Amino acid sequence: MRKFFAAVILFAAMIPSICFAIKPTDFLLGGVWLDEPYDYVIRGYGQPTSNPGGYAQLVSDVIMYGNDVEIGFLGKKVRYVVTTANNGWRTSAGVYVGMSLDEVLRIYGGNYEVQTRTPADIPEFMRESGKPYFSYKWTGTKYSWAQVSDNYMYKPGDTTYIISVVVNNNKVTGIELSQRTPEY
Repeated sequence: MRKFFAAVILFAAMIPSICFAIKPTDFLLGGVWLDEPYDYVIRGYGQPTSNPGGYAQLVSDVIMYGNDVEIGFLGKKVRYVVTTANNGWRTSAGVYVGMSLDEVLRIYGGNYEVQTRTPADIPEFMRESGKPYFSYKWTGTKYSWAQVSDNYMYKPGDTTYIISVVVNNNKVTGIELSQRTPEY
């Protein structure tokens, strides 16, 4: 009987690391939530150090704090948040730039997608655009975890929120929280 209870306790202790599911509350980086209003970000962090503007239909505005925090907006709501330095910005689960990939996998689990990009993979027009945006310049291996929506605006199973970490030499070099809209 003691062995049975010991096995139950051991299994219960392992559940958090086995069953981690990406939830809407996980989409926080440095105190900024996806869908947060523009005014909230400015009140909380002050005026940005630069405002390079938006691009295409993906975001209407982009602001930056230094060279390592980028926040994109669509319709005055946060669409993505990126950090590329160990500057105190962490996800709600505690992931930060500089953390090892093994630690990230322990936190978010193994249900991820992988994309690898070298500098040679970046199209010429992106390399020479001079745009500061993270989407133009990241290289390495990107590991992404998604939350799937049951919202009526999306098709069943559509991905709505994404947490990505860019990894080089087994260390996180960038964290990106992003959102898909029904149009994309």
